[in-house]
Amino acid sequence: MRAKSAHASVDQTGAANINDDATIALRLMKRARENNLTNRLRGALHRILRDPIPSRYLLLRALDRRFGLVKSYQSKLDYGTVDRVHYGHCILQSATLARKLGYPRISCIEFGVAGGAGLVAMERHAEAVHAETGVEIVVFGFDTGKGMPPPRDYRDMPYLWQSGYFAMDVTKLKARLRSARLILGDVVETLRGFAERENPPPIGFIAFDLDYYSSTVAALKILETNHRYLLPRVACYFDDMVGDIDWAYNEFTGELLAIKEFNIEHDDIKIARVGGLRFSGGRIPRIWHEQIFVAHMFTHPDYGKPISDVTQIPLEAEHA
Repeated sequence: MRAKSAHASVDQTGAANINDDATIALRLMKRARENNLTNRLRGALHRILRDPIPSRYLLLRALDRRFGLVKSYQSKLDYGTVDRVHYGHCILQSATLARKLGYPRISCIEFGVAGGAGLVAMERHAEAVHAETGVEIVVFGFDTGKGMPPPRDYRDMPYLWQSGYFAMDVTKLKARLRSARLILGDVVETLRGFAERENPPPIGFIAFDLDYYSSTVAALKILETNHRYLLPRVACYFDDMVGDIDWAYNEFTGELLAIKEFNIEHDDIKIARVGGLRFSGGRIPRIWHEQIFVAHMFTHPDYGKPISDVTQIPLEAEHA
């Protein structure tokens, strides 16, 4: 009896320990869920306070992302209900220009793919814009595939970037991509002969996110490609040119220097900011409005082809 009683006591103790472990586990799971919710709420609050966006826009964003209320892609971009609005805006504008000029297909390029979030977003925007405009969009992504190379000198702003930053998980990214063509290697080498090798449709949008001055200089050579591979005006987004004092972007280093030198060296191609973009269409001013440029191909055969929808402004009759 004593042995049996002792055995029963052990069983009860073991069961109690199991119950205690289960209780602890449940408490930990509950705490984790609470912490996750708290972090999400904190993140949402931070975004609300950081962005000067009317509450009605924030509500519409949330409802559209949950229920797909906004049907027009232009409206989705205006209200910011999709990721990387600047990519979508430039792609839509480029496709609209292509349609007016009679081009059925265009190309969009991202220089500096890194982890791949931008290229995946570019794919999604391309699909949506194709559905909206009927213009087919081919997407290309250029990257070393192994992170940034060593900076060459002060113009590469080495206080911000160093060798190995932003390395890519190539296998993981390729598994995510549906249609984009990933071109890996030194951009100086991979860009050489790109147009002849890939025979892309006319390029309408380029996102420059190579960080370095030297790499951006190399990538800008794509604008010297034969005109049949370019729209007469190519939308350009430059990622690394706005920030606070500690980042210290300036026209003597980085992307801004690359743009400045390109314009000095080319008479028939100029990269220029889009005047008044932040106010166009009554939109809310955003940082990315400062990062959008257009490369003007002045000698392109279609540069002067009319595209305006407004050709007359009749005089209204006077009211009695």
